[in-house]
Amino acid sequence: MDVRRLVLGDWSPIVRDGIDVLRLVLVGGAVWYAFAGDGGSAAVLAVMAAVTLAARAVNLPRVYDLSVTLAMALQGFGEVWGLYDQFVRFDDLVHLTLPMLTAPVVYIALARLDVVPDPRQETHLRHYVGIAVVTAALGITVGAIWEIYEWRSDAWLGTDLSEGNDDTNGDLVRDSLGAATGAALLVVWARFGWGSVRRIPGVNTHEAVSA
Repeated sequence: MDVRRLVLGDWSPIVRDGIDVLRLVLVGGAVWYAFAGDGGSAAVLAVMAAVTLAARAVNLPRVYDLSVTLAMALQGFGEVWGLYDQFVRFDDLVHLTLPMLTAPVVYIALARLDVVPDPRQETHLRHYVGIAVVTAALGITVGAIWEIYEWRSDAWLGTDLSEGNDDTNGDLVRDSLGAATGAALLVVWARFGWGSVRRIPGVNTHEAVSA
């Protein structure tokens, strides 16, 4: 195995690269905590793992596949290992990076389904504005859904994720900033003509085909 293949992947059809290894760590963590009787931690990691498996299924470009997998790992293990309590600004970091990394992925997934225009279908300013608005809205929605999950998880699973209205509103502000940043990054991606490219099995030198 040469260095390029080691770094970029295509190791095997099942475990393709280091991104898949990180996905398996999330799945394994969920199973471990379930057997240990910690339902709250198992549920958090299971949700994060499910998101990364969905990203794998749509063959995202490697940069976005890595982004969403790292974001889910940061969120999931941050919760179960108590990093939010140990580091004052860890929560701020997650709520900025999670929408920033996942909002463009949601947009690309919707483009694959022909729900929204593919980023490389048009090249004019109004098209880029539309991409930015929709992507930012998707990111803010992801943040809002997570806050709902925290609220219900505390009630149903006995977790301690939500710390009150001030915490929730501060998280939503950071979610919005992260979503706006992610939207800007996707516009840059579209501007340079990369579009909604798919990962090409067996090819790790470039990804240059449209959805």
